Amino acid sequence: MRLSASDLSPPAELLEIADTLESRGFQAWAVGGAIRDELLGQSRKDWDLATDARPEDVRGVFRRTVPLGIEHGTVGVIAPGGTMFEVTTFRRDIETDGRHAVVEFADTIDEDLARRDFTINAIAWRPATEELADPWNGRADLEQRILRAVGDPTQRVAEDYLRVLRGLRFAGRYRLEIEPGTRTALESGVEGTAGLSAERVREELEKVLAGPQPSVALGLYAELGVLHIWYPEIASASGHARWAFDLAAVDALPAEPPELRLTRWLLSAAEVGRSREEDAETAGDTRAGLGATMLRRLRCSNATIHRVTHLMRHYLPMVGPLDSAARIREWLSEVGVESASTLFELHLAYARAARATETERYLQAARQRVEEEIGGAPPLELADLAIGGEELLALGVQEGPAIGILLHELHARVLEDPDLNDPGTLAELARELIEIGGLGRGGSSRR
Repeated sequence: MRLSASDLSPPAELLEIADTLESRGFQAWAVGGAIRDELLGQSRKDWDLATDARPEDVRGVFRRTVPLGIEHGTVGVIAPGGTMFEVTTFRRDIETDGRHAVVEFADTIDEDLARRDFTINAIAWRPATEELADPWNGRADLEQRILRAVGDPTQRVAEDYLRVLRGLRFAGRYRLEIEPGTRTALESGVEGTAGLSAERVREELEKVLAGPQPSVALGLYAELGVLHIWYPEIASASGHARWAFDLAAVDALPAEPPELRLTRWLLSAAEVGRSREEDAETAGDTRAGLGATMLRRLRCSNATIHRVTHLMRHYLPMVGPLDSAARIREWLSEVGVESASTLFELHLAYARAARATETERYLQAARQRVEEEIGGAPPLELADLAIGGEELLALGVQEGPAIGILLHELHARVLEDPDLNDPGTLAELARELIEIGGLGRGGSSRR
């Protein structure tokens, strides 16, 4: 079968690279997810090429290259416009251990496609001849919405257990029915995922959460037992009555920033079995600890762990009485303005998923009140106080911890009444507190 460039809409720079390789006597085939998505009518920017040219040949043909994985045959070719495209020599597997493959270079595109995981990914297109190589009938499976392994499903999965997670991601993202033999192989391979690196597992989760409807793949994680291997804390939540709402809440959130959906999913574990008798601080620490455990298991960055656990810690309780501006300012000071908005998004997503109309109305009203308070630019941080440590020292405060104690006390008063945030007013108030607390030089603190 033949398809023109207008049928697939590849980047012009990719076509130039392919033309250059072909002019030197090599074959150049567009492969991978770009072909799959284009056939589904979903354009994407990242395209890859496969070629019979060896890595040294590719580096000799193009002036600007990057050795992305020479031992595996991959060279990055930088187009004149600055975009880099991966060009990989045809390969075939000669040895696998469930995590890594030993490969050798091959001479034909069919050999290269035979080592792919699923038929929908084993399709290639050659710009020079407009030929579509589809030896495993992947296009038909796409049209029929079927996920099918290339060749023997058990062998395919055993070659790399990451294919279990990839298969569930593809089935979820493209709403594919998993072919029975392939599903059996995926289920049998779940235990093998325990030997995968945390980084590879995390990358798969990130791709799932970035998809249009993560709930489908996440639901398959539960059905096939993946949760018990990598997310045991969430496995117990999958059998709970609120599980469907938890998944729907993840779908209801935008894909960016990525921590938003991740936090909402991790909260599904934190909320199951939560004791209503726990005080807010203890419950918050429990949630944050649970989140940190899962994120460290996935070897997430410290920045991600900090952002997600902060949200989990402050997820409950939300803002108190709507008529208490002081309570709102206190809450904003504790959680931060940016996190406050995110916390509302997390709560609203669940309320909408659970069709809790009254709760949603309350949250919207609370959010409006909070936004009004933020609009008044209240002094939410210590740095917003009209006086600082130098002014307190000038008033005679002892150096050391006494300064911090006094600043926090002044800030608490200002949160209660922002009109107090005036240099003269705060200086007078500080003098009173110094005298009462014995915080002056030569005095002794009674705190």
